[in-house]
Amino acid sequence: MILTALAEVYALLGFAALVNYPIDLAVVAGFIAVVGTGVDDLIIIADEVMSEGDVNSRTVFDSRFRRAFWVIGAAAATTIIAMSPLMVLGLGDLSGFAIFTILGVLIGVLITRPAYGDILRTLLTDR
Repeated sequence: MILTALAEVYALLGFAALVNYPIDLAVVAGFIAVVGTGVDDLIIIADEVMSEGDVNSRTVFDSRFRRAFWVIGAAAATTIIAMSPLMVLGLGDLSGFAIFTILGVLIGVLITRPAYGDILRTLLTDR
């Protein structure tokens, strides 16, 4: 979980460096929000996958992971919808907070959560 959270922060810092976006207090708050929701999502995945007993096959793992991913996807969608007005209204520092929170949620859902699922699958299943 720690490596996944660090990967998200690294990707966000890379994006900020790529576009020369200044890292101010609001952006740091966005990073903290992303790490917090990210760890929560990883706990949801681990709990859902291991909740009904042993994971003895890839099919069982995939079924449980898919169920957890629906919850994570819904949470990500509500975060993106909630942050969108802050991003487009141009409210100064809040815009940076919203941009990096949305970007972090997208990186999490599209990249780091599936990667965490692959790692967990390798650790829990025989094949």
